[in-house]
Amino acid sequence: MAHFLLEYYLKIDYLMSKKNHNNPHGNLTVQNTLLNIALFISPVLLIFLFINRTTSGQLKDQIYGKLSASVEENVKTIGIFIKEREFDLRSLSRLDIEEVSQISRYKNFFTTFVREKEWYEVLLAADKKGDIVLSTSGNITGNIADRQYFQVSIKGEPFNSGIFHSDILKIPVMILSRPLLNRKNEQIGVLALSLKLQNLYSLIFDLRLGETSELFLVDEEGFLLSPTKLGGKPLVDKGYSGDIPNPHTGERDITTHLDYRGVKVLCAYEKIPNTQMVLVSEMDLEEAMLPVKNFNRIVLLVFTPFFILLVFISNLQSRRITTLLQRLTKKLQDALAESRKKRKELDIINVEFEKKIEESERLTLELRLSEEYIRQLIDSISIGVIGLDRYGKITHFNKKSKQLLPDYLDMGKKIFSLLPWPDDPELLTSFEEALNSRTPVRSKEKEWEREGREEYYLLSFFPIEKENGKVSGVTLVIENITYRKKLREQLAEYEKLSALSQLALGAAHEINNPLQGISSYLEILADQTDKSKEKEEIQFVLENVYRISETIRGLLNFARPTPPQFTKVNINHLIADTLSFLGHQPIFRKIKIKKNLPQSLPQITADLSQIRQVLINLFINAAQSMPEGGELKTETSKVKFKEIIRIDITDTGCGIPPDKVNKIFNPFFTTKKSQGTGLGLSISLSYIKNHKGDIQVKSKVDEGTTISLFLPIRQKGKVLPKDEETIT
Repeated sequence: MAHFLLEYYLKIDYLMSKKNHNNPHGNLTVQNTLLNIALFISPVLLIFLFINRTTSGQLKDQIYGKLSASVEENVKTIGIFIKEREFDLRSLSRLDIEEVSQISRYKNFFTTFVREKEWYEVLLAADKKGDIVLSTSGNITGNIADRQYFQVSIKGEPFNSGIFHSDILKIPVMILSRPLLNRKNEQIGVLALSLKLQNLYSLIFDLRLGETSELFLVDEEGFLLSPTKLGGKPLVDKGYSGDIPNPHTGERDITTHLDYRGVKVLCAYEKIPNTQMVLVSEMDLEEAMLPVKNFNRIVLLVFTPFFILLVFISNLQSRRITTLLQRLTKKLQDALAESRKKRKELDIINVEFEKKIEESERLTLELRLSEEYIRQLIDSISIGVIGLDRYGKITHFNKKSKQLLPDYLDMGKKIFSLLPWPDDPELLTSFEEALNSRTPVRSKEKEWEREGREEYYLLSFFPIEKENGKVSGVTLVIENITYRKKLREQLAEYEKLSALSQLALGAAHEINNPLQGISSYLEILADQTDKSKEKEEIQFVLENVYRISETIRGLLNFARPTPPQFTKVNINHLIADTLSFLGHQPIFRKIKIKKNLPQSLPQITADLSQIRQVLINLFINAAQSMPEGGELKTETSKVKFKEIIRIDITDTGCGIPPDKVNKIFNPFFTTKKSQGTGLGLSISLSYIKNHKGDIQVKSKVDEGTTISLFLPIRQKGKVLPKDEETIT
């Protein structure tokens, strides 16, 4: 290291002496001076930057805080003002009359109210068609049905129009409107009240932060709603200029932009709650940042003398160091000449040595890359690969084989004692056959009960031959074929289910035709008889025929699905009607039925027939699980924070074993032995999926079962007619 430093300084001395022969160390003095200045000035510069940044940030925060405080206080004041005016209008919106035509008796009262209150311009009342039936200003007539405030309030909602130019009053106005109610609390029209904007503008107080500070209102599109101190025109000018997007978006923020004059300003704004107005406080950016500029100028003036002093001291120190270097240069030149001579000899030796090292490193790298590539190639294989010598000892294995047999593999041990099938004669025979015949040998598939489940493996032996043709070992390939085996079994099961589905489809058609004749004949008998008892019995038989028909339709839909017919459904009424119908059946005689159906539950959009069939299937399943009697409880609720209805059906029956819970929705699966078809829950699940819903099951043996249905309140993409009746 010392040698290189010595050579570096001598090179600098040589270059400087050639550039300036009369003063060879002059430039070195300048360089040392600059280096010392850099070393000493750095802490001072850091302190300067820290003070400047900290204080400037505090000054900026104060400016931002004043603008935000100005906006916040004015927003509170305007919000309170609007709430008070809305309260006044609400107190006037209910009258002791029957019809809107009787409102004329209140004209004097309304006129006096508007005249005595300094906040209001005019009060209007309109009937349900929008015709003005009363006005505190006698020259206002016509129809306001196309006004937004009328269209909102006629639907029963209060409305704040914001500031706009009224073609009725011919001036900018802000209108508050509410539904007009009679003594029976029935809506008979709309009551509208126009505010005096000058009184609203007078509420805005300016904190006078500077000569260019001003406060004004804008709408959501950025147009001015109030006059400005510097000449902005309400409802004509925007609160900003240029092609930039509206900077006054969101609830609140502090930003910079070009105002309506084209001047860059610092702006704080906040949206007034429950209105379409935004209160803006602005100040020219140049004036706002003036305190920061003044402070920076003062700090710069304070630090300048220190900088000049540091330059002077650095120059003196550099001259002293240069003098010392001049004395050392002569001695170093002599030592360097001797060092160069010896270095040339070492360089020759080093070149030869480096060539040998580079060649060795290249060969080592090639060998390592080759080994890594082969290892990665074997590890990338998705089946287990194990290398064995002629005695069956493990020499290598890949990553997959370690995953298959994590507790069995051990280098140098015999594989046949480590496998899950220890010392299997067939495996030993296959290994020896591969060694002797030099051909691959595959064993029969092996079964292994692993972690509580059955798995199947296929083992293959491949001989490893050297260049001279001798066999040095065997490669054992272990392949997990469990998935392939189960896939073949599932394929056979699906083929059987497909045949059963076609058979069920044909049977359903054959049953449905006679049922139509039976139902038609029973309907004729019901029309012809005059005896109530006979009508009741015929109706009872008809209901069961319809139920059979619905079941067959569900079977047809299951085998050949059709789109559901959506309409509005009151789910509570549907549940109550279904339980009332089923409650007379013999299977429900020993069962106590409980219902928790809150009236606040909203209606849903659904296929009435499909949901009724789902409920019938679930209620009958619950009753069949309680042959000796029990309790059936049905509860409905709305899922919190979601547009979903939940239906819980709970019984105290025998329950479902845990190993069968996940199978109850499979077609033709039943726990009732010869009493069930195994299609009820499958059809029910398909109906719920048609509605983008879900079914969850919780069950304990000998304690009971709870089945929860989740149905969306609205079906996406399903549009109902406006006059559609609610079906229960």
